[in-house]
Amino acid sequence: MRPPHITTLALSSLCLLAACGGGGGGGGSQSARPSADIQFPPQASLTDANTIAVRGTVKKPGKVAELLVAGVPAVSPDSWKTWSANVPLALGSNELKVEMRNVEGNLIGDDESVSVERQDVVLGNCTGLAMGDPGDGNAWWVDADRSRLIEIDLASGARTATTIIQGPFEFSTGIETPGDPVFDGSRNRLYVPDKGRIHAVSVDTGVRTEFCSQMGFNTILNIDYDLGADYLISLERTGFPFFDTEVYRVNTDTGARQQLVAYNSQAGEGIPASRISLSADLGFATLASSSEIHMLVLQDGTMASFGAVPLTAIRDVIYSQADGWISILDGEEGLSRFGWWNQTFEALHPLDEMPSSLTLSVGNAQGEYFATDDALDAVYHIDMASGAANVIARSAMGSGPSLERMTAETEFRGERLAVDESRNCVYSIASDGTRAEFAKDGLIASPRTLLALGDTLYVGCSQGGRVVQLDPNGNQSLLTDGVADLANLRDLASGPDGDKLVALCSSQMVEIDISSGFTRTICAAGDGMGPDFRNAEQVNVHPELRVAYVTSAGAYGSDEGQVHMVILDSGFRVLLAGEDPDLGSFGAGVAVSRPRGLAFQEGTSSLLVAAGEAGGGAMSLYSLDLTSLVRMEMSSATLGQGPLLDVPGSLEREASTGNLFMTGTTEGAQLVIDPISGDRVIASR
Repeated sequence: MRPPHITTLALSSLCLLAACGGGGGGGGSQSARPSADIQFPPQASLTDANTIAVRGTVKKPGKVAELLVAGVPAVSPDSWKTWSANVPLALGSNELKVEMRNVEGNLIGDDESVSVERQDVVLGNCTGLAMGDPGDGNAWWVDADRSRLIEIDLASGARTATTIIQGPFEFSTGIETPGDPVFDGSRNRLYVPDKGRIHAVSVDTGVRTEFCSQMGFNTILNIDYDLGADYLISLERTGFPFFDTEVYRVNTDTGARQQLVAYNSQAGEGIPASRISLSADLGFATLASSSEIHMLVLQDGTMASFGAVPLTAIRDVIYSQADGWISILDGEEGLSRFGWWNQTFEALHPLDEMPSSLTLSVGNAQGEYFATDDALDAVYHIDMASGAANVIARSAMGSGPSLERMTAETEFRGERLAVDESRNCVYSIASDGTRAEFAKDGLIASPRTLLALGDTLYVGCSQGGRVVQLDPNGNQSLLTDGVADLANLRDLASGPDGDKLVALCSSQMVEIDISSGFTRTICAAGDGMGPDFRNAEQVNVHPELRVAYVTSAGAYGSDEGQVHMVILDSGFRVLLAGEDPDLGSFGAGVAVSRPRGLAFQEGTSSLLVAAGEAGGGAMSLYSLDLTSLVRMEMSSATLGQGPLLDVPGSLEREASTGNLFMTGTTEGAQLVIDPISGDRVIASR
C-alpha cells in the first residue's frame, strides 16, 4: 500500500510550478507601431517535416487586423497578443516572414523572419555506408536510432527513408548497435552487423530478419560481401578471458558459419584487426588494425604481413579489384593507398574536411571514393582527378566544431553554451547554430553538466570529483577537486538558499558550499531514506519548498527508470514515477521509459520529462502531474513533427519563449521543442 504522506508531498509541490510561472505584464499604449516576435521556431533551424507550427507574440497589437506567416493566415485567441500558424515547408531553405496588416489591408508594424531548412530525411548517427551495385549510383545508410533504412542518391544527395519492420515470423530484437553494413545485389538486401548478430534487411520493403547469430560472446567487428563468390566474411572478437580474433565464412543462403582462422593477438599470433576487406578473386582478405595490414589466405587460413605502412590511426581498408591497390582511410593522415605487390605507399588526400572519418568505399570511376564521417554524420565524395572532397549528404545546422558527446547545455549571460564530455570543451552556440570554443582543457576533464549562476558558470566533471568555475571570459578556477563524494557526478543545481550547489551523482546527492568547496551528503543509496536512485541523470530544485526532483535512467537490466522527489533538509526520497521493488508502481499514463532530462512546466502542476530508450525513435517528452502522478505525452514519434534524438540528454526551459532545449548526446545536437504543438527542430548540430 502506498504511504499516505506521498500524496501530501506531491500536492505541496503545486507551489513549485506556480513559483516558476511568469506574472502578467502591465498595460501600455496601443498607439505605437506593433512589433511581431517569432518564439518558435528559433532564428535558424533544421527539420524533415512537411509543415511546422509557428508561434509568436505581438507587442502593441491594437491596429493589427490580420497576421500572415509566409503568406499563411495566423490565428489568435487574444487579439494578436499571441498567435500561431501551421506553415507548409518546401525542400531546402524556407524564409518564414511575418506580415501584419490593418483593417484597410495595409502592411503595418515591424516584422520578423526566421529560416527553416527542410531536408527530405534528417540523417541519424553514422555507422557506415553500404554501396549499391556498380552503375546504380546509390547507397544505403542504416538509421537504427529511428528504425529506418535511408537510400542516398550519390549524384544529387537526395534521400528516401524506409521504415525497418520485423518479418512476419521474426521474434528477435531489432537492430540495436549496428556496424558498417554491406549490400547483396543478388537478393536486394543489406547485411547489418550488430554486436553478436547479423541482420538481413530488404532494401525494397524494409523487412528485417536475424540472418545469423554467433555462438558464445563474440562481437562482430566488421563484415564484407563478395558478389561473385556469394558469401559473407565476418571478423569477430571473443570475450573474456581470451579476446581471440576469429574470421568466419558465412553462407548467404543458410547463415551457416565456417571458421577460417582463430588467433590471439596478445600472444603475438597476429594483429588486433578491426577491419576486413575481401579480394575473393585472388583468394585472400585484407585485415587491418590501427597501424598494420595483413593478408589472410582464405583457403588455408594462413596470414602474412603486407609490409609496413606509416600510419597509426587506420579506420578502414578497401581492396580495389580494378587496380589491385589497397585503399586506406586513416583518422590522422586521410586517404592513401598501398601496392602490396611492389610495397609502394602513396598519400592521396589529407581529408582535412573530415574531423572524424569512419568508413571508405570505392566508386565506379578511377580515383573516385566515398567516405563517411561519424562526427559530422556525413557522406563525402572524393575525386582524385580534381582533388576535391565534397559533401553529398549531411544533416548539419550551423558551422564550427562538431560535438561528439553533448551531455548538457544552458544559457549563460544571454548566450547558450553546451558541453562536450569527450573533448573536454565548453562551446558557445549562436542563434544561427554556429559553434565556437568557449573554454577547453585546462582544469576541464570529462565535463558532464553546466550550471549558470550570475557571472559564474559551474562545470561539473563526471570524473575526479571536480567542479570548475568559469568567468564570462572563460577563465578557469577550481571549486572542488578529488572529492570522493562527487564520483560519477551527473548534474548540478542551485541550492534553495543560493549559497550552495546541489550535486547529483549516479546514486547519491551532495551539497557543495560555494564559498569553501566543503561538501555534505544529502542522501545516498542504502541510507534507508526512501527508494534509491538508479543511474541518476538530472536534478532541479524548488527553493521555496526546499525539495529537489531527480530523474533516474534505471539500472542495467531494469525495464524502466524513475522520477524522485527529495526533501533537501532530511534526504527523504519519494517516488513519483516508476517501479519500487517494495512499494510497487507509482503513477499512470504513458511509459516512464528512461527518464533523463527534467524541467518545470510554467503555470501548471507538472514536471516535464525527456526520456527514451536508445534506438528505434523512442524519444519522448511527457508531463508528470504532481497531484495525480499521471504522465501525458507532449512530443514523440506520434505527437508533433520533426527530428527525434536517439538518447536525450539534458532538458531546459527557456524563460523568454517557453521553448524546451534538449541535448542529443550521441548526435551532438541541440533540439528545440515547441511545448504547445510538440514540433521539434534542430538548432545546432
